This record gives sequence, C-alpha cells and structure tokens, in this order.
Amino acid sequence: MATVHLQDSHTRFTDGEKVLDVDGATISQVIDALEAAHPGLGPLLREGSSFAVNGELQPRGTFFAPVPPDADVHFLIPITGG
Repeated sequence: MATVHLQDSHTRFTDGEKVLDVDGATISQVIDALEAAHPGLGPLLREGSSFAVNGELQPRGTFFAPVPPDADVHFLIPITGG
C-alpha cells in the first residue's frame, strides 16, 4: 500500500486529510482508488497535478508509472510566477 501525500488544495475532497494509504500498482490505479474514496479528487489529480514516486518527479501525463507497494507518492500542484 502506497502512502499518498496531498497538497492543501486537494484536501477539500478528503476532509482535511493530507496523507492517505492507497492501493494501486500504477499512478492511474492510485488515482482511481483516491477517486473511489474521495469523489471529485481524481479529475483534479489527473488534470492539474504533477507527481513524484519515492522522490523522483515523473513526466507529466505518465499515469502508468509503477508504484511499489511501500512507495511515497506526492501529488504537486502547478506553481506559476516569475
């Protein structure tokens, strides 16, 4: 089971929880599990987030990146500015 870390803007779907344990062998499966438990979160993660698995930033749109069972997964919101 992976440990998923969410940004503050994601927690409106999780009743404030920022760290969740989630099953899934790929990022896509992790997002599907999060969506099943917290409706509305999945589209936000698919469309507006980057993610890192065990500290390695994954290319945007790489939803089939493997997620080891004991992985730390961080979903990151886009940051703008100069």
